[in-house]
Amino acid sequence: MNNTYQHDLDFLFHPNSIALVGITTAETWHWTRTFFEGLMEFEFDRPLYLVNPKGGEIQGHKIYTSLKDVPGNVDYVIGLVNAQVAPKLVEECAEKGVRAIHFCTAGFSETGEESRIKLESELVEIARRTGVRIIGPNCMGIYCPDSRLSFTPAFPKERGTVGVISQSGGNSIYLVRQAALRGVRFSKVISYGNACDINESDLLEYLAHDPDTKIIALYIEGVKDGKRFRRALEQATEEKTVILLKGGLTEGGARAAAGHTAALAGSRTTWDALCKQLGIINVSSIEEMTDVLVTLLFLPLPKGRNAVLFGAGGGASVLIADEFERRGLRIPPLPPEIIAQIREFTPIAGNILRNPIDYSQAMFNLEGVIKTLDILSKWEGNDLFIMFIRTGQFTTSRIAENHLEVLMSRFAVKQGLLSKPVAMVLEPSIVPQEAEAIFHAICNCVSSGLPVYFSFAAAANAINLVLTNTERHLKRVPSKDLAKCS
Repeated sequence: MNNTYQHDLDFLFHPNSIALVGITTAETWHWTRTFFEGLMEFEFDRPLYLVNPKGGEIQGHKIYTSLKDVPGNVDYVIGLVNAQVAPKLVEECAEKGVRAIHFCTAGFSETGEESRIKLESELVEIARRTGVRIIGPNCMGIYCPDSRLSFTPAFPKERGTVGVISQSGGNSIYLVRQAALRGVRFSKVISYGNACDINESDLLEYLAHDPDTKIIALYIEGVKDGKRFRRALEQATEEKTVILLKGGLTEGGARAAAGHTAALAGSRTTWDALCKQLGIINVSSIEEMTDVLVTLLFLPLPKGRNAVLFGAGGGASVLIADEFERRGLRIPPLPPEIIAQIREFTPIAGNILRNPIDYSQAMFNLEGVIKTLDILSKWEGNDLFIMFIRTGQFTTSRIAENHLEVLMSRFAVKQGLLSKPVAMVLEPSIVPQEAEAIFHAICNCVSSGLPVYFSFAAAANAINLVLTNTERHLKRVPSKDLAKCS
């Protein structure tokens, strides 16, 4: 195969027809049904064929007993068959004119067994000989809202600008669902598993040039070709923001990676240096990756690192200030003249006006909250607002709900309403009434264009990572180019 064909993967994301080969006919809860349910939920509007030797039907869809019996052309196959049958299925795909097959099937090289490693090699040999491209095996495949592709019905149907390449199917599902709750939407998500054919470099090269993708998030356990992968990263970082989560950096993690996707991990030092050299945002968890995505998408870039912390709780104020300053953001004290302006309408008891600003006893004074935020937004020493509510510290759930209502409903905090960027910290609670109120508050944040974080540390860390990455990129831009941008 020539290089042009090898790297032209757009057809994967826009198949003209799909066949689910190996879908179960007996058990409605079986994992093979998830792919069918995802396509149904997304209203996939091109031919969809189901294949199982037993025949029958599912929800009005006829089940063909073999791929060759499918009457129309098949562009893309989702392989749900047993690992031992997989090579035969690739041959059948080639005879049918299938362009690509995604194998969700596990039981290949990740087992470490010689016979299973050879079985995966057989897949590769057939793919190279016939020209059929393979995603996987041992993966979830492709989610592309624009073409109504999804490997689960739980994903959002709206498209966005975040592209994800994940060696783990479970991590890709977790990332999409958690980030979607906070407003993040995706262009393309690929879970690629063992990467016997299409690998991380193929996919990164594709997303680097994909006009629908502005941010690339990577979960990598190992790479097939280090030099090529570095070149792909260099291409991607020239135009787009790249976030990397490297799995398997510890001895135990590397052992788990080998058993998960047969990946060779590499050292932490090497990966850290690569991220620093190329201006990649290096994260250490899915939660941290989600926080960074939320920051990139919903927090307008502050002009500096001075933050005003506004919320309820004296002890909470101390801890959030520590978290932000520990990560290189500054919490400058309010000037006397600013304090004097706020004191004109704010009781002195129970309200601390120093920055952090503990507005505990005045939070229900809607007019006072609005006036205070307006004064603070005009202060030149303020680059961004961080508003925080810790529902678990209040004596009753009703008080916690009232504080949330003031900030999120009665006073509509929307991005752009104040002259400075705004972020919201809403600490979760397992108390049922509070949890429900927080969920509604999160939804309000999303509809108001606000980034929402679940802890003081998460907010401080993500904002610092994004600011640090921006500062590094500015240092790398020659002064004459900076002049062009201004």
